[in-house]
Amino acid sequence: MIDEREIARICQARLPHSDMLNILDVLGYGPDRFQDAFDIALEMENRDLVKLLYAHFNSGKIVVEFTLLGKDLGR
Repeated sequence: MIDEREIARICQARLPHSDMLNILDVLGYGPDRFQDAFDIALEMENRDLVKLLYAHFNSGKIVVEFTLLGKDLGR
């Protein structure tokens, strides 16, 4: 089950100079919660909040780029 607070936290973490971020860094998840973070990224992509650009378990990255809708939600 996706926690709406985590989605809001990710949207609010967007930096003004970049539309991309690593979801694992924002949520503070380690390798044991990689799948949880990936599920959140997929849910956000399904809602057209982000575009999933890159995900790699060994490098500890789930990089997304915010859409206009995601940017508006984070304001």
